[in-house]
Amino acid sequence: MLLSCNNKKILQYKSYGIDYLENSNYEEALTYFEEAIKLGAGEVGITQYELLLYKAECLFMLKRYSEAKDIYKILLSIDKNNRQYKELYNNVSSIVNLVEFKSAIDDNNIEKADGIFVELRELGLEHEKSVMYNQAVLYEKKGEWKNAANAFNYYLKQYPGDEGALHELEFINAQLNNVNN
Repeated sequence: MLLSCNNKKILQYKSYGIDYLENSNYEEALTYFEEAIKLGAGEVGITQYELLLYKAECLFMLKRYSEAKDIYKILLSIDKNNRQYKELYNNVSSIVNLVEFKSAIDDNNIEKADGIFVELRELGLEHEKSVMYNQAVLYEKKGEWKNAANAFNYYLKQYPGDEGALHELEFINAQLNNVNN
């Protein structure tokens, strides 16, 4: 009887969470999904997977991407062949990696930035605007002037008139002239 009562409460919280989610009240929805997950502690089944998906969606909408990524990773560890889980994981991973890539470059953490770039390339995002730009900046920070110039020239072919990129390319060309003279 206690289990039946818990299941009813879980389904009720799930329903409330969905209502809040559909009305873009992500914080409130998240609260209900988390409560439903707590009530179902130890249970494994379709309802718990759905609750995790809803929780991850709320986290994503709240721009708490790393937390959403962790949930999708859990779901993938349970069902590695689930296309939906893979797609959601890849989508949120790309966002997390883009943010971390930019942050690593800004922090001059070249080794970390190099590693994240490999992950971005594996996700097929090397032609994403911010990845292309930051890859060129990464070459610049590494002192790889020719690679940086080539990367900015390629970027500018895709996004002509980008003042920041034009300024960076001007600086890099000055560095190349100094190296060559």
